Amino acid sequence: MAIDNSFIIKKIEKFEYLHILYSTATKLPFIECDDETFDDQIYAFTTEEMTQAFARRYITDKILLNAVKIPNDVFQKFFRSLYLLGVNAVMIQDEGAPVRVQLSQLCEAPDISEMKNTKVPAANPEMQLTGIYFMQELTRPIQRSNAEKKHLHELEEEMAHNLLNSPLILTMDTTGIEGKWNPADKNQRPKVPMVTTKNGKSYQPVYTEIGEVRKFMQQTKSQQRLEMLAMPYEKLEGFLVGASEGFVFNPGGFNLILNRDQYKQMLTRYKQEAGE
Repeated sequence: MAIDNSFIIKKIEKFEYLHILYSTATKLPFIECDDETFDDQIYAFTTEEMTQAFARRYITDKILLNAVKIPNDVFQKFFRSLYLLGVNAVMIQDEGAPVRVQLSQLCEAPDISEMKNTKVPAANPEMQLTGIYFMQELTRPIQRSNAEKKHLHELEEEMAHNLLNSPLILTMDTTGIEGKWNPADKNQRPKVPMVTTKNGKSYQPVYTEIGEVRKFMQQTKSQQRLEMLAMPYEKLEGFLVGASEGFVFNPGGFNLILNRDQYKQMLTRYKQEAGE
């Protein structure tokens, strides 16, 4: 029997803010798969106190979360962005017990199929969701039991399946080139963007969708003029430069780093599953 959530949905429209739980590992909303409904859901609260109290439940499992305050005037934009992460439900805590609201009840879904079929991918929610789940688990600083190791491996398999079967975006910095960049013109020499980690190592950024490129440029306040190239995972290696340790996927999001050996191992380990 369908649950009538019209009351809470009407209340949401009048909330001044929503407090959303974010993962410190991915810099994205914290997502969990519900054990009973299998909804991929995030958590929203009407007060910061409730948010912090809920987040403390995860400390024992070494899952670090923080609260991000979302104002009313961007509720719709925020909810629409959740579709691009593969989220389909929001657990909302106001008064009384938490209420699960389907994302489709909160905002209209964008045409994901059209966005996925662009030459340079504008959306890849399956890749985002599996990447987020994998990185949320991988970054927990724990000694894993055999069951936890198996679970992490399963998450890696799901993530790798999407990574090896998705068009990915590599960028070139053409700021110093006059006019439009022509990849066939050997006299034009674009720069290869790099992301430097805290330990001083440099990686080439790769993105799963256009929005991730824009987000990272906004986060870094980059003024580079970037050209985007869409390519499959196995062709990335041909663009590696000498100064690069490997690749970082979605550096402004789930931030998956693969050094050169890990990049090759991923391809070797999962290429059969990817239809090679």
